[in-house]
Amino acid sequence: MKKVVIFGECMVELVSKGGNDMIKSFAGDTYNTAVYLKRSAPNVSVSYLTAIGEDFLSNELLFAMGDEQINTDQVYRCSKRNLGLYMVRTDKQGERTFAYWRDNSAATQTLNVMTQPPQQIDMFYFSGISVAILDEVQREKLFDLIAELKHQGCEIVFDPNYRPRLWPDKDVAQAWMDRCYSVADIAFPGGDDHLALYGHTDADDVFGHLAPMRIGETVMKNGAVGVRIKNAQGQFIVPVEKVNDVVDTTAAGDAFNGGYLAARISGKGVTESASYGAKVAGTVIQHPGAIIPVEALKKAVNSL
Repeated sequence: MKKVVIFGECMVELVSKGGNDMIKSFAGDTYNTAVYLKRSAPNVSVSYLTAIGEDFLSNELLFAMGDEQINTDQVYRCSKRNLGLYMVRTDKQGERTFAYWRDNSAATQTLNVMTQPPQQIDMFYFSGISVAILDEVQREKLFDLIAELKHQGCEIVFDPNYRPRLWPDKDVAQAWMDRCYSVADIAFPGGDDHLALYGHTDADDVFGHLAPMRIGETVMKNGAVGVRIKNAQGQFIVPVEKVNDVVDTTAAGDAFNGGYLAARISGKGVTESASYGAKVAGTVIQHPGAIIPVEALKKAVNSL
């Protein structure tokens, strides 16, 4: 069985139901990817590396992970912190606005409270948000961990997921993002992320910037435009089906990543994997919230 560890932060998600009513669930960029990877490839072992508190919401998150069959062997407790929280407001076009309460979340201390680093795993996944929430000492610990995992033959996967408010300025963000890209075997640059962070206006700019990083497989997501992939075999452009009934675009990219990686781990080629990932993402954005009901995904997308 292939073993994957996904590192990051899962928060309490509150989504407006209309009026003053809110729906509570749990979500976060890397957690969303973990859920959709596991749902798409049930035979893959998925562990989530994070820190949570000792509050009742943290306990509820553990139960939610259990329901998703995500391993909690890499979930650590931070007694002085609780889960972060965010609220989502969605407009009629499915675009969303966020409000966050995460500065003192338990996940910001993950590398400080981790006692048993993951070892002998097949894949390690992290994002720009995973790095941004850490202090510089923990970031160095993270890169030490990644170096050890690479030495063991683990495949490193990175998604920049740039959030300006988490970084002091663009220069600092660019330096850390480039360092992340430089250790990645698979990368998921997004058109919007690169426009905001680097000023890249098209795929050629993105691939040109990443060329010196020697990334084995680069999968560029660009919304409805499609997916452009570059690896040792060449470059591939994969169109995606237009989704007309968009309800909520939350977690679209995360869901794509989970579906894509599930397909790749299951032995699919890059174009087939991109089509599968797009189908997962296209299903997710037709429902409110980051994590949609299991049956809704099963009805639209078969497991690998």
